Amino acid sequence: MERVLDGDTEAFAGVVRRHGARLVGLCARVVGSRDLGEELAQEALARAYASLGAFRGDCRFRHWLARIALNGCRDWLKAGARAERPADLTGEELSTWRHPEREASGRQLAAALADALSRLPPKYREAFTLFHVESLSYQEMRELTGVSVNALKVRVHRARQRLLRDLGDLLEGE
Repeated sequence: MERVLDGDTEAFAGVVRRHGARLVGLCARVVGSRDLGEELAQEALARAYASLGAFRGDCRFRHWLARIALNGCRDWLKAGARAERPADLTGEELSTWRHPEREASGRQLAAALADALSRLPPKYREAFTLFHVESLSYQEMRELTGVSVNALKVRVHRARQRLLRDLGDLLEGE
């Protein structure tokens, strides 16, 4: 990190390799599109590089990057854009099933989940993604988003309720 903070572009390439895929996944899930997620993650990395002097070290570097990425996603969503389509994530990215007989079912569930996620209001989609996909604690989520822990808990709960409602028939068949 010291080399990055000193402006070493080669060292920043290592940061991109280490954190880039996670940022793409986060952005893709928040905005509902893999292609747009890649664009927003690239913009976030460019903003982070341009703002390296603003990194004070009072939080983990990956959280600082995630905050920049989330702000970019929020700006995109606020500009009147909606999730373009269900996140074009494959069943392998969302499904943990590895048994051949369940493979088709896993892909179907993953596609349905991506579709249901894309229909959630952005604040619920963001909270659900941070908690369940990124595995952040509520405290870490608060630090990233500036939203109170109680509000985040409510958002995650409401997201779960909506997803269960939307996926209910499919889940009952499992």
